Amino acid sequence: MARHDEAPWWSGVAGRLRRFDRMRRDARRVGVAPVGPREPSAPVPPGPRTTVDATIRPIGAGRYRRLDWAPGEPHVVRLDLGGEPADDRADRRRSLLYFAHHTDTHVCDAQSPARLEGGDVYGWVNPGADSGHRPQETCTTQVLDRLVAATNAVTTSPLTGAPMAWCLQTGDNTDNRAAAEVLWFVDVLDGRRVVPNTGAAGRYEGVQRSGWKAVWHPDRMAWDRRSRAGYPYLPGFLDAAVAPFDPVGLAVPWLAVFGNHDTIFQGTFGASDRIGLARLGAMLTASGRKPIGPALGRAIALARRGADAERWEQRAGDRWILDVTPDPAARRALSVDDYLAALLAPPPEESPGPGPVGHGYAPADREAGRTWWTHREGDVQVIGLDSCNHENGDGGGIGPAQLEWLEEQLIGCHSRWRGRNDRWYEGGDDRLVVLASHHNTWTMTNATPDEHDPGPRALGADLVALLDRFPNVVAWVNGHSHEHKIVGHRRTGGGGWWEVNTGSGIDFGQQGRTVELLDNGDGTLSIVATVFDHASPPRVGYRRDAGWSPTELASMSRELAANDDRWLDPLAMIGGPEDRNVDGLVGEFLVVEFHQSGDLVGHATLLRRRDRHLNDPRTPDRNGIDRPVPLTRGKHRQCCLAWPVLCDLLV
Repeated sequence: MARHDEAPWWSGVAGRLRRFDRMRRDARRVGVAPVGPREPSAPVPPGPRTTVDATIRPIGAGRYRRLDWAPGEPHVVRLDLGGEPADDRADRRRSLLYFAHHTDTHVCDAQSPARLEGGDVYGWVNPGADSGHRPQETCTTQVLDRLVAATNAVTTSPLTGAPMAWCLQTGDNTDNRAAAEVLWFVDVLDGRRVVPNTGAAGRYEGVQRSGWKAVWHPDRMAWDRRSRAGYPYLPGFLDAAVAPFDPVGLAVPWLAVFGNHDTIFQGTFGASDRIGLARLGAMLTASGRKPIGPALGRAIALARRGADAERWEQRAGDRWILDVTPDPAARRALSVDDYLAALLAPPPEESPGPGPVGHGYAPADREAGRTWWTHREGDVQVIGLDSCNHENGDGGGIGPAQLEWLEEQLIGCHSRWRGRNDRWYEGGDDRLVVLASHHNTWTMTNATPDEHDPGPRALGADLVALLDRFPNVVAWVNGHSHEHKIVGHRRTGGGGWWEVNTGSGIDFGQQGRTVELLDNGDGTLSIVATVFDHASPPRVGYRRDAGWSPTELASMSRELAANDDRWLDPLAMIGGPEDRNVDGLVGEFLVVEFHQSGDLVGHATLLRRRDRHLNDPRTPDRNGIDRPVPLTRGKHRQCCLAWPVLCDLLV
């Protein structure tokens, strides 16, 4: 294995100090300012755990900080979309849908030559990006396993006792769409034995044993830059991270959508990439030599000119080349069709997993090349979008075919909706609508043409305008930004929908969420989002061997992520209190009443609450022809159409 001298550190001490100062200010802003050193707290009692009860935060001062339990955070009631919570709603509210949300887990083959760990350090590739290399990236399968364990602990809603319907995976499920990464991702969720290793059996061969001092080498004491900054000496850590283990497996079904890292090389570079990085990735997949440092720049230049792997290896020389064991089958980049095939493959009989087969997708979707889906859960329609550009770029958007399909799905969930001409139409049955995608609205900015869905692409603002016309849309759950952020989108005429963006499973704080839709029994709806930490303690003892358990590895990964400040502020990733545990009210919307027959609970009847601007007794039908629409009696006819019916249904 090649070694080399330390490369010049030209990032600037002053700039790093400014980032640390900003981190401390942001920590104070969000109420998680670091405190002085203290003895480890007592373990938190076992049982269903969310951050309402307790959470995990950095403690102490200095460059490298450890973690400990911190006080829980109650739900912040947000009234951005109107409405006023009734005093007795806690006794009246009913659950309409309860599910979990994981995103950006980035299950990673950290040893693959087809990764660009040096690009972010040197600023040659994606300057400012955080995905080139992370010190904790060897532990992604263990972190996902602990997220699964934490999810299994809250499969019953702490608020209502409702059962969890499923767990939603909103993309960047893998880091570089490699065959091994997809296999590990599926097997961790399904609870099948995982060997998170490629190349040499039982031994790590990645960049963290390269001799490149820009990255942390846990096997060497105070040797590289990070070790000198306080990162611990952990001999055996890397080999333990690639050892086989048995994940717990999800106790509920899971659904998935594509992220940009699941579709194109390094989540950014596709067929139309002019730099030549997509070609470089394909070239390195089967290679036994990995370029690092300056060799990466030379490899990119040669790939751009169409050179093969042998030529760049000769040009680069041995100084900046890391020898690894080739593993072309495991490291093969999967196409979108291959990825769909993996999700649709029947599970083994001895370990079927929680299902469903396809995880949102159907065989017909694969046949049609469709990478989006819809799923009905009671009186809620969940629509899974493919927001990725399959040609180039990490930003999001959707093509015209998917946009037309989306509008058709929305029309089918509405008895009344507003057309593009601002006229109101009548049509389908009322159902609440929840959208799921990888990208959020503020990162759907990629208008690059995409042959996967040719034609002009709809971006974030276009989709916000579309949803404004469909009053039954209540939530959009997504990821991509690796941060907790919740945004309320007000709708023309009243009400609106909540955009719930959840932080990643790889950067700090490596958390998931539960989301519950609640009928408050007062004519309002609540979207309750609750963050949970993955099921490992805040810190563990530093082992000096390869005997790390998956739980210990996950705990260590969270600690490393809390100190990973290369391009991001770790504490900023968890957002403010208003972005974490939130009870978001939706006024002027829907009420739901469940009626019973004897001892059996019947179907839920959705009764649409009229927006204030819909009090005209004559409304155009779906063909644009004006015809009478019955309204409620009396002076309150602009309010709930179904109030007399509700009275009849009460039991």
